[in-house]
Amino acid sequence: MFLIHWVSSLITFIVILALYLVVVYRKPAVNWGSTTQAQTYKSALTSTYRLQQIDDHVKNYRPQILVLSGTVQNRPPLVDLANLITKHNSLMIVGDVVTKKISYKSRRRMINEGQRWLTQRKIKAFYNIIEGLDFETGVRALIQTSGVGKLAPNILLMGYKSDWQTCINQDLVSYFNVLHYAFSNRLAVAILRLPNGLDLSLDVGVDTTPPNGLSTPSSSFNNLELQSVTNLRKDLLQSQSQNGILQNGGASTIMHADSYLDIYKIPSTNTAATKPSSESITKTDEKVNGHKTYTDDKVPKELLNQLGIFHSFSNQHNGTIDVWWLYDDGGLTILIPYILSLRSQWSRCKIRIFALTNHQMELEVEEKNMANLLSKLRIDYSSLIMLQDVRQKPKSETIQLHKLLLDEFNEKCQETEYAVTEGERAILEEKTNLQLRLRELLLKHSTDASLVVMSLPMPRQDAVSAGLYMSWLEVLTKGMPPFLLVRGNQSSVLTFYS
Repeated sequence: MFLIHWVSSLITFIVILALYLVVVYRKPAVNWGSTTQAQTYKSALTSTYRLQQIDDHVKNYRPQILVLSGTVQNRPPLVDLANLITKHNSLMIVGDVVTKKISYKSRRRMINEGQRWLTQRKIKAFYNIIEGLDFETGVRALIQTSGVGKLAPNILLMGYKSDWQTCINQDLVSYFNVLHYAFSNRLAVAILRLPNGLDLSLDVGVDTTPPNGLSTPSSSFNNLELQSVTNLRKDLLQSQSQNGILQNGGASTIMHADSYLDIYKIPSTNTAATKPSSESITKTDEKVNGHKTYTDDKVPKELLNQLGIFHSFSNQHNGTIDVWWLYDDGGLTILIPYILSLRSQWSRCKIRIFALTNHQMELEVEEKNMANLLSKLRIDYSSLIMLQDVRQKPKSETIQLHKLLLDEFNEKCQETEYAVTEGERAILEEKTNLQLRLRELLLKHSTDASLVVMSLPMPRQDAVSAGLYMSWLEVLTKGMPPFLLVRGNQSSVLTFYS
């Protein structure tokens, strides 16, 4: 064109450039229906069909996670943790059970808001809503229907129910039944507990004062970690002064709230929304499922630092990741912390492994065998500690703590069928003492860890009641650093193959 008539060519070039700049500046929301979209759909469908015909192999295991976060903006630590594990390489589904019936428009709007929240945080996940069902039935529906073919969750991630002592008895049983149902469907289970909860939602008209500081009450079992701003601030200061939980590795291990306060902001339909101030957190006036989220309330920066512990933009953590690998669950308990140690913000943390001895061999032989096993599994760790005295009788103060927990729970139940009977305590005394002894060892070794990962006790529905089982979890995790309880489905997830 320039050889034929350079003036016309220059004018054409300028006009095309001007039109291009106009389109780039205005960013019209148009979809031209490109063939790329059709080809992407066809490729995804073909790959899914092909994957369905391939047998599973341990070497190609992928942690595919179903996250029970409720409204996706309310429990960011759960979503952030799942994102760290999957990291764009495996399936992640965020599930929300809405007990009320909602219209199609409200459902689509909630899904769009949740998906936009995930996209803005660069989290590749699907957001799914089950509405019109109670919590237990809704989770069952999520487990049965989430995913397609081999692209289905194999891990259920949920928050710790810190209000188990004060909630409605049926709510506690529903939470316990969800754990049992997940295991019966061959899903692994992971439960996350943070020192001051992981929920940003606030129930309307509910007294949120913790009874004796032992738990955080809630009026709904959908709100697994509910605390008011006042109690969060008070509990946070207590945990800082007593346990030093937030100082893991020094000041450099905690990211500044100013740098990520906007990660909890509910997405606005206006893409040019302004960034909130560093002292406040936005909330919507809209109530979803009986509760709402923060808007203008001031939230302590220390709390936000703690809630952002798993966020992808947090500062690098120092210290240790303590792995208490107590049972053979297929290796998931050791795989998840190893995956976390590969992420940039956790790469400075060293893995410490604690394992039980079987008293059938000498300690040195057992330790050598365990070290050889970890070497074959290619797990990089800094220290290995074999626990010898786990079968010792726990101290009197630990026994008294557990008794106090059950007494307060039974006082609420008032001799109903949900109460923990003396007969059950006697039958399961050995297992209870094991959990109490593990707490003492946790306090001895892992109070200053950045993260504790421990094998989850098996919730056998016909062998242990919901109240007694939750008292075990409470004893293990109370007053500890960020705590992740994990239990695999007995399927091997680690391989010796190089």
